[in-house]
Amino acid sequence: MNIQNTYTIDHVLKLASIICLSALAGIPTVSQAQSVGIDFAGRQWSIGGNTPMTLLPTDTAGVVSQQDWNNVMLDGANSGGLAQIGGPNAGAVSDDSGAATSMTFSYTASAGATEWAVDQTTHTGNQQLMDGYWDIQSGNGAVNFGNIAYSLYDVYVYVGADSNGRTAGVNLNGGPETYLLTDANGYNYTQPLIQATATSQGAATSAQYVFYQDVTGSSLQVDLANYGSDVGIAGIQIVEVVPEPSTITLSMVGGMASLGLIRRRS
Repeated sequence: MNIQNTYTIDHVLKLASIICLSALAGIPTVSQAQSVGIDFAGRQWSIGGNTPMTLLPTDTAGVVSQQDWNNVMLDGANSGGLAQIGGPNAGAVSDDSGAATSMTFSYTASAGATEWAVDQTTHTGNQQLMDGYWDIQSGNGAVNFGNIAYSLYDVYVYVGADSNGRTAGVNLNGGPETYLLTDANGYNYTQPLIQATATSQGAATSAQYVFYQDVTGSSLQVDLANYGSDVGIAGIQIVEVVPEPSTITLSMVGGMASLGLIRRRS
């Protein structure tokens, strides 16, 4: 005996809804990625000024362009933390929306360190970010973050000096060092910033930042080693990585739902 079963439109829609809801339960929600930028607002006393080289909240800077950079007012300190953040929210780390976060922040040098700058000319954007820096005069400097809310993120470490060709090594969480030669680009940073990739001092070339991709963990340590002469950290940027929905899962949902439109016989 043949029994013919034909799905009605209502049955198909209900079946498709159940399949879609079940599958989508495992798909990450897409949201706008956030970021945090730390700008070491160094100053150059030797050319007639002690005004910190800060970024305005509306200035955009970084390889991943963002506003609301946190200006760290070094004040010649060899070490410091949240108390040295002058804004957008004094004493707190803010994200790129200007909202204060619970992230912790501190820095310390193994020897005397100070604040310095490439020059005293007013800049905006990457010029201002790279102008002031935490000058590691000798030895090493470490910057620590805690309570990072992002489950996955990228890290950009911006390195500079007031002269070209100084050697620095950067590592993340005690990992292998990446080396670069400081390059002030004629003290102009209007060109795209250059990424450092050298894994030995001898292979170091002119660059301005080191990039670390897909970092995890709620705490983070960035170390800079000075090899020979004054060099320092101009800024650090932590950029959230937001996973995208699985196109494979979406395709399966669509395919399974479309099967409900087929008339079945048994």
